[in-house]
Amino acid sequence: MTYLKVGDWEMRVNGGRGTLRIRRIDELGRVTGALFDEPIVGWWSERAHRLTFVLSRARQDAADDLAFEAYAWDEPGGTGVPRVYHLAGSYETFGGGGGAKDRQTFGWFATLERPGPTRLDEPL
Repeated sequence: MTYLKVGDWEMRVNGGRGTLRIRRIDELGRVTGALFDEPIVGWWSERAHRLTFVLSRARQDAADDLAFEAYAWDEPGGTGVPRVYHLAGSYETFGGGGGAKDRQTFGWFATLERPGPTRLDEPL
């Protein structure tokens, strides 16, 4: 079981909103899913709590791809209070990826809530 959670993360990216869908994390740390309905392929480091992934846009030119990285942490929930997981980091644009010659790096963060226990003796 990894610290990174599979699910639909609410994402804020460069002033916009989207859903980061983490669908699978295999035993080697390979991550698959989607962002803005485009496929992602990435890697999870359990030791560093670091996620890196590439958003491959549906274009022929790899220069349109975006490279994301983030670190994870959580805020413990309590009885009736959800545990909130966070990812925060940056992404790099390339030739056609929306950046400019003097600005290629942008910030992003995402959250995922998981219900807390309904009783004190129930595990998180």
